[in-house]
Amino acid sequence: MKLSEVMSMRQCRWVRSHLSHYLDRDPAMPLSQVEIDRLQAHIAICERCASLSADFQDISIALSHYRQVSDIDAVKRLSETLAKFSAADDGTH
Repeated sequence: MKLSEVMSMRQCRWVRSHLSHYLDRDPAMPLSQVEIDRLQAHIAICERCASLSADFQDISIALSHYRQVSDIDAVKRLSETLAKFSAADDGTH
């Protein structure tokens, strides 16, 4: 495996671990401008991470339509399931 491939995999893992905080603008774990720039730059060149970002955004939009009438436990289970899928992804392209 080439060094560039290893570096890309590491970057994908970093992006996956910070993506929800970025998209949700999570006040409990705010990202610095350097981190935001790093994440945006990677998403711009990595199809897999860009796709994951788009999926998270779609889910967030869909959930926002149901927040007032949603089952909090169901939302929690969905979030946990998404986190498992994200963690299971090995980050290769």
